[in-house]
Amino acid sequence: MALEVQQTVVEAVPLAVVGGWTSLGQLSTAIRGRLDKVYAYLRAGGIAPLGHNVVVYKAARGAGPALELLIEVGVQTAAPVSGDGEVVGAETPAGPVALAAHIGPYDGIAATGRSVEARIAALGLKRAGVSWEVYGDWEEDTAKLRTDLYYLLGAAAR
Repeated sequence: MALEVQQTVVEAVPLAVVGGWTSLGQLSTAIRGRLDKVYAYLRAGGIAPLGHNVVVYKAARGAGPALELLIEVGVQTAAPVSGDGEVVGAETPAGPVALAAHIGPYDGIAATGRSVEARIAALGLKRAGVSWEVYGDWEEDTAKLRTDLYYLLGAAAR
């Protein structure tokens, strides 16, 4: 089945996040550890999470095994949060995006992302640098997991 990439415009969604740099090799560990901190903050404050877990990819530096990513890891909230120092309020970007769904285990998300990036380029669109993943509800059968991939778009490529 061919990957369907949609173009749409999205509104910002408030988040509670922990941000910072991590290596590509430590990405899954960093995501889990930061989510633990966010959920601890939400529980301590009596804040019910509104929606799903989110990872926002803000920047990258280096290459190959030395690649590092600046990420914000968190949870969708009903309203902005003030945070406690390490956990801060943030939001997903607003604006035009390319959107695709990855269905299956999390270890396949990167390949889906590369396919989305290729499709964006083939359409003559230009990325605005920021992307994010919204993780759907947990499924014991990992083949049914859904992760929505968003790529903020800028001016058309020339």
